[in-house]
Amino acid sequence: MHLFRFSRLNYFLLAIALTACAGGMHIASVQTSYLELNSTSTNEDSTAIKIIQPYKTVVDKEMSEVLITSSQPLAKGDPEGALGDFVADLILKQGNSKYNPTDNLKADFCVLNNGGLRNALPKGEITKGHVFELMPFENEIVVVTMTGKKIKELFDFIAAKGGMPVSGLKLGIKDKVCTKAEVNGAAFDENKNYKLITSDYLASGGDKMIFFKEAISIQSLNYKLRDAIIDYMKAENKKGNTITVNTDGRIYYDK
Repeated sequence: MHLFRFSRLNYFLLAIALTACAGGMHIASVQTSYLELNSTSTNEDSTAIKIIQPYKTVVDKEMSEVLITSSQPLAKGDPEGALGDFVADLILKQGNSKYNPTDNLKADFCVLNNGGLRNALPKGEITKGHVFELMPFENEIVVVTMTGKKIKELFDFIAAKGGMPVSGLKLGIKDKVCTKAEVNGAAFDENKNYKLITSDYLASGGDKMIFFKEAISIQSLNYKLRDAIIDYMKAENKKGNTITVNTDGRIYYDK
């Protein structure tokens, strides 16, 4: 037995759902998996390739679409990294654009996890394939309302982790505890309730973030993080913009 692997991203092909429309076939959903074949003869591999080839052609074409250009490579970092800053900022913006826009109600900040960012983004052309590699999961954006007391637990969790991707926050950390906190430039108030944007995975207690289970409310936006990234990149590219990220000390080590 061996793992029958295709070139970059082609391992999606065996668990992919395609939809047809006037413009052709498009990806509707993706689940990552590998195809295991008994390789006692090369005929089996050849047969599989013939079956998969039409779908592979569709996927390769869609995944090669250029979404935007980056002036720099983007990677994770501790306590802060360019990739985390970039993704958290755009998820906060895109999430708020979907969250009760008629009442101008906005989430205060965004928290994600480094483990959810699976790949760095390169300098130069960023394709849809790069975004699928960055965010291969089907996680959706949610808005969580929490008490200040629980938010403080979240901040201490971020400090214990040595930093996480955030937007709308400025946190000082020392000895794995949050020592200073600002929300959108204002001092954090433990007596207030706050709304934050995150993934449904984290909001359900993933990555040991159990304090989310005591949230006041959790509202799904029915909007995948990956789709938010793609939509943002397309919109910025249409404006003639490129990706440039300057880390700004939003998480720092307090002396």
